[in-house]
Amino acid sequence: MRYCADELHYERVRILEKEAFFTCDRIQRDSVPEGLYQYEVRHDDDGFGNPVQIAKGILVNFYGSLLCREKLEDEETQGTIYLSEEDWHWMTDRSITLDELQGKEIEEHL
Repeated sequence: MRYCADELHYERVRILEKEAFFTCDRIQRDSVPEGLYQYEVRHDDDGFGNPVQIAKGILVNFYGSLLCREKLEDEETQGTIYLSEEDWHWMTDRSITLDELQGKEIEEHL
């Protein structure tokens, strides 16, 4: 099942030195506002819940969805990005809404 982007809550993450917003749900593509880029994340085959791949669509081992303010160029040019543990960092323990994500810059202390 896919959900409208504005119905979900997001966790701030840093991926490959870029800010992104993560939800464990699938997002309806047509509900993502202009200016945001949507990607999906796959977790490892071992079931440890480690994010290992980013692509436009993930069918197996779906981990969650990302919204980014900037394109992830490697995904755009190569069709996928493979992640190591060092590539993914959780940035906050507070979830935010799409309105908050769009309405203001997220402060570093969140």
